[in-house]
Amino acid sequence: MSKRAAESSPVGTATSPKSTKTADDEEIKPCVPAEEEMTPYDAFFKRLSATKDRDPKILGPTLIRGISRDDEDEDDEDEDSEEEEEVDKSKYTAEQMETLRYVMITKNREDKLNEMNELVLGDQSGGSFMCFNTSFSYDVMDAFYHLKNKLWARAKGPDAKFDLLFAFTQNVERYDCWMHDNEGGMEDWVKDLGSMWKRLLKNPDEKLDIDSEFTRPGIICFLDLFKKKVEEALNEYADPPLNFKFQ
Repeated sequence: MSKRAAESSPVGTATSPKSTKTADDEEIKPCVPAEEEMTPYDAFFKRLSATKDRDPKILGPTLIRGISRDDEDEDDEDEDSEEEEEVDKSKYTAEQMETLRYVMITKNREDKLNEMNELVLGDQSGGSFMCFNTSFSYDVMDAFYHLKNKLWARAKGPDAKFDLLFAFTQNVERYDCWMHDNEGGMEDWVKDLGSMWKRLLKNPDEKLDIDSEFTRPGIICFLDLFKKKVEEALNEYADPPLNFKFQ
Protein backbone atom coordinates (compact mmCIF):
# COMPACT_ATOMS: atom_id res chain seq x y z
CA MET A 1 0.00 0.00 0.00
CA SER A 2 1.41 3.36 -1.00
CA LYS A 3 2.21 5.70 1.85
CA ARG A 4 1.04 8.76 -0.04
CA ALA A 5 -1.66 7.29 -2.27
CA ALA A 6 -5.24 8.57 -2.29
CA GLU A 7 -4.59 11.52 -0.03
CA SER A 8 -7.87 13.09 -1.09
CA SER A 9 -10.94 12.20 -3.04
CA PRO A 10 -11.58 13.57 -6.55
CA VAL A 11 -13.45 16.85 -6.60
CA GLY A 12 -16.01 17.48 -9.30
CA THR A 13 -17.77 20.75 -10.10
CA ALA A 14 -21.27 20.93 -11.55
CA THR A 15 -22.07 23.97 -13.72
CA SER A 16 -25.24 25.38 -15.23
CA PRO A 17 -25.45 27.46 -18.45
CA LYS A 18 -26.32 31.09 -17.74
CA SER A 19 -29.03 31.05 -20.44
CA THR A 20 -31.08 28.49 -18.55
CA LYS A 21 -30.62 29.75 -15.02
CA THR A 22 -33.66 31.37 -13.36
CA ALA A 23 -34.20 33.12 -10.09
CA ASP A 24 -35.79 29.97 -8.71
CA ASP A 25 -32.76 27.85 -9.47
CA GLU A 26 -30.54 26.97 -6.55
CA GLU A 27 -26.88 27.82 -6.94
CA ILE A 28 -24.95 24.74 -7.94
CA LYS A 29 -21.89 24.30 -5.75
CA PRO A 30 -18.79 22.18 -6.23
CA CYS A 31 -19.38 18.56 -5.27
CA VAL A 32 -16.77 18.40 -2.52
CA PRO A 33 -17.36 15.42 -0.26
CA ALA A 34 -17.38 16.15 3.46
CA GLU A 35 -14.92 14.12 5.51
CA GLU A 36 -17.75 12.08 7.02
CA GLU A 37 -18.78 11.10 3.47
CA MET A 38 -15.29 9.90 2.54
CA THR A 39 -14.14 6.35 2.94
CA PRO A 40 -12.08 5.82 6.10
CA TYR A 41 -9.08 5.29 3.80
CA ASP A 42 -9.47 8.67 2.10
CA ALA A 43 -10.22 10.48 5.36
CA PHE A 44 -7.09 9.08 7.00
CA PHE A 45 -4.78 10.10 4.17
CA LYS A 46 -6.40 13.53 4.00
CA ARG A 47 -5.41 14.05 7.63
CA LEU A 48 -1.92 12.67 6.99
CA SER A 49 -1.45 15.02 4.04
CA ALA A 50 -2.73 18.00 6.04
CA THR A 51 -0.20 17.30 8.79
CA LYS A 52 2.60 17.18 6.23
CA ASP A 53 1.48 20.40 4.55
CA ARG A 54 1.34 22.33 7.84
CA ASP A 55 5.11 22.04 8.31
CA PRO A 56 7.35 23.01 5.39
CA LYS A 57 10.24 21.07 6.95
CA ILE A 58 8.43 17.76 6.45
CA LEU A 59 9.37 15.84 3.31
CA GLY A 60 6.81 13.11 3.81
CA PRO A 61 5.74 10.19 6.03
CA THR A 62 7.48 6.85 6.41
CA LEU A 63 5.39 3.78 7.22
CA ILE A 64 6.05 2.10 10.55
CA ARG A 65 3.14 -0.36 10.68
CA GLY A 66 0.69 -1.27 7.95
CA ILE A 67 -2.73 -2.86 8.12
CA SER A 68 -2.61 -6.51 9.09
CA ARG A 69 -3.49 -8.89 6.25
CA ASP A 70 -3.29 -12.13 8.18
CA ASP A 71 -6.57 -13.31 6.75
CA GLU A 72 -5.14 -13.46 3.23
CA ASP A 73 -3.21 -16.30 1.66
CA GLU A 74 0.41 -15.16 1.54
CA ASP A 75 0.99 -17.21 -1.62
CA ASP A 76 -1.58 -15.10 -3.46
CA GLU A 77 -0.32 -11.68 -2.34
CA ASP A 78 1.28 -10.82 -5.67
CA GLU A 79 -1.65 -11.94 -7.84
CA ASP A 80 -3.86 -9.16 -9.17
CA SER A 81 -2.21 -6.79 -6.70
CA GLU A 82 -3.56 -3.58 -8.24
CA GLU A 83 -7.16 -4.79 -8.33
CA GLU A 84 -6.82 -6.25 -4.84
CA GLU A 85 -5.50 -2.93 -3.51
CA GLU A 86 -8.48 -1.04 -4.91
CA VAL A 87 -10.92 -3.48 -3.33
CA ASP A 88 -9.13 -3.27 0.01
CA LYS A 89 -9.19 0.54 0.03
CA SER A 90 -12.95 0.62 -0.14
CA LYS A 91 -13.35 -2.08 2.51
CA TYR A 92 -10.98 -0.77 5.16
CA THR A 93 -12.83 0.25 8.29
CA ALA A 94 -12.01 3.28 10.43
CA GLU A 95 -10.71 0.89 13.09
CA GLN A 96 -8.32 -0.71 10.59
CA MET A 97 -7.06 2.65 9.35
CA GLU A 98 -6.33 3.75 12.91
CA THR A 99 -3.89 0.84 13.28
CA LEU A 100 -1.58 2.47 10.71
CA ARG A 101 1.48 4.16 12.12
CA TYR A 102 3.69 6.74 10.43
CA VAL A 103 6.64 8.93 11.36
CA MET A 104 7.06 12.22 9.54
CA ILE A 105 10.48 12.68 7.94
CA THR A 106 11.99 16.15 7.90
CA LYS A 107 15.04 17.17 5.89
CA ASN A 108 17.25 16.94 8.99
CA ARG A 109 15.77 13.55 9.88
CA GLU A 110 16.57 12.30 6.38
CA ASP A 111 20.13 13.62 6.64
CA LYS A 112 20.62 11.83 9.97
CA LEU A 113 19.23 8.58 8.54
CA ASN A 114 21.90 8.73 5.85
CA GLU A 115 24.60 9.72 8.34
CA MET A 116 23.73 6.87 10.72
CA ASN A 117 23.60 4.45 7.81
CA GLU A 118 27.23 5.29 7.10
CA LEU A 119 28.13 5.01 10.79
CA VAL A 120 26.49 1.59 11.23
CA LEU A 121 27.44 0.01 7.92
CA GLY A 122 30.82 1.62 7.38
CA ASP A 123 32.29 0.83 3.97
CA GLN A 124 29.23 -1.21 3.06
CA SER A 125 26.93 1.83 3.20
CA GLY A 126 25.32 2.42 -0.17
CA GLY A 127 26.43 -0.94 -1.51
CA SER A 128 24.14 -3.10 -3.59
CA PHE A 129 25.56 -6.28 -2.06
CA MET A 130 26.37 -6.54 1.63
CA CYS A 131 27.91 -9.33 3.67
CA PHE A 132 27.63 -9.62 7.46
CA ASN A 133 29.31 -11.90 9.99
CA THR A 134 29.89 -11.97 13.74
CA SER A 135 32.24 -8.98 13.60
CA PHE A 136 29.33 -6.78 12.48
CA SER A 137 27.87 -7.01 15.99
CA TYR A 138 31.00 -5.30 17.33
CA ASP A 139 30.77 -2.66 14.60
CA VAL A 140 27.21 -1.88 15.70
CA MET A 141 28.22 -1.73 19.37
CA ASP A 142 31.13 0.60 18.55
CA ALA A 143 28.76 2.77 16.51
CA PHE A 144 26.42 3.10 19.47
CA TYR A 145 29.16 4.18 21.85
CA HIS A 146 30.43 6.68 19.29
CA LEU A 147 26.92 8.12 19.16
CA LYS A 148 26.56 8.15 22.95
CA ASN A 149 29.99 9.51 23.84
CA LYS A 150 30.56 11.99 21.00
CA LEU A 151 27.58 12.69 18.74
CA TRP A 152 25.01 13.02 21.53
CA ALA A 153 26.64 16.06 23.06
CA ARG A 154 26.95 17.71 19.66
CA ALA A 155 23.22 17.39 19.02
CA LYS A 156 21.90 20.64 20.46
CA GLY A 157 18.37 20.41 21.76
CA PRO A 158 15.80 17.62 22.13
CA ASP A 159 14.74 17.92 18.48
CA ALA A 160 18.26 17.29 17.17
CA LYS A 161 18.69 14.41 19.62
CA PHE A 162 15.39 12.89 18.49
CA ASP A 163 16.45 12.91 14.84
CA LEU A 164 19.81 11.39 15.71
CA LEU A 165 18.46 8.63 17.95
CA PHE A 166 15.63 7.71 15.57
CA ALA A 167 18.09 7.50 12.68
CA PHE A 168 20.48 5.24 14.61
CA THR A 169 17.73 2.96 15.93
CA GLN A 170 16.10 2.67 12.52
CA ASN A 171 19.38 1.54 10.98
CA VAL A 172 20.26 -1.04 13.64
CA GLU A 173 16.69 -2.37 13.42
CA ARG A 174 16.87 -2.66 9.64
CA TYR A 175 20.30 -4.29 9.52
CA ASP A 176 19.57 -6.71 12.34
CA CYS A 177 22.14 -9.47 11.71
CA TRP A 178 23.96 -8.37 14.86
CA MET A 179 20.98 -9.50 16.95
CA HIS A 180 21.38 -13.10 15.81
CA ASP A 181 25.11 -13.39 15.08
CA ASN A 182 27.11 -12.23 18.08
CA GLU A 183 29.24 -13.63 20.88
CA GLY A 184 27.30 -11.95 23.67
CA GLY A 185 27.70 -8.61 25.37
CA MET A 186 25.02 -6.81 23.34
CA GLU A 187 22.62 -6.35 26.24
CA ASP A 188 24.41 -3.47 27.99
CA TRP A 189 24.42 -1.07 25.06
CA VAL A 190 20.86 -1.99 24.05
CA LYS A 191 19.74 -1.17 27.62
CA ASP A 192 21.56 2.16 27.34
CA LEU A 193 19.76 2.84 24.06
CA GLY A 194 16.43 2.23 25.78
CA SER A 195 17.35 4.58 28.62
CA MET A 196 18.27 7.33 26.17
CA TRP A 197 14.88 6.97 24.49
CA LYS A 198 13.08 7.00 27.85
CA ARG A 199 14.71 10.28 28.90
CA LEU A 200 14.21 11.85 25.49
CA LEU A 201 10.52 10.98 25.16
CA LYS A 202 9.74 12.80 28.42
CA ASN A 203 10.07 16.01 26.40
CA PRO A 204 6.87 17.50 24.96
CA ASP A 205 6.25 17.14 21.25
CA GLU A 206 7.01 20.82 20.68
CA LYS A 207 10.57 20.43 21.95
CA LEU A 208 11.08 17.23 19.95
CA ASP A 209 9.67 19.00 16.86
CA ILE A 210 7.24 16.16 16.16
CA ASP A 211 3.51 16.15 15.55
CA SER A 212 1.20 14.59 18.14
CA GLU A 213 -1.23 12.93 15.74
CA PHE A 214 1.13 10.73 13.74
CA THR A 215 4.79 10.90 14.75
CA ARG A 216 4.40 10.51 18.54
CA PRO A 217 2.29 7.32 18.26
CA GLY A 218 4.44 6.27 15.31
CA ILE A 219 7.70 6.37 17.27
CA ILE A 220 6.12 4.55 20.24
CA CYS A 221 4.96 1.83 17.86
CA PHE A 222 8.40 1.66 16.22
CA LEU A 223 10.15 1.27 19.57
CA ASP A 224 7.66 -1.32 20.76
CA LEU A 225 8.29 -3.38 17.61
CA PHE A 226 12.05 -2.96 18.12
CA LYS A 227 11.70 -4.04 21.76
CA LYS A 228 9.92 -7.26 20.82
CA LYS A 229 12.42 -8.01 18.07
CA VAL A 230 15.62 -7.39 20.02
CA GLU A 231 14.41 -9.08 23.20
CA GLU A 232 13.31 -12.18 21.32
CA ALA A 233 16.69 -12.40 19.60
CA LEU A 234 19.03 -11.64 22.52
CA ASN A 235 17.09 -13.33 25.30
CA GLU A 236 17.73 -16.73 23.80
CA TYR A 237 21.06 -16.61 25.65
CA ALA A 238 20.92 -13.51 27.88
CA ASP A 239 21.00 -14.02 31.63
CA PRO A 240 19.38 -12.07 33.15
CA PRO A 241 16.90 -11.41 30.33
CA LEU A 242 17.17 -8.12 28.46
CA ASN A 243 14.44 -5.54 29.10
CA PHE A 244 14.49 -2.73 26.55
CA LYS A 245 12.80 -0.06 28.68
CA PHE A 246 12.06 2.92 26.47
CA GLN A 247 9.07 4.22 28.44
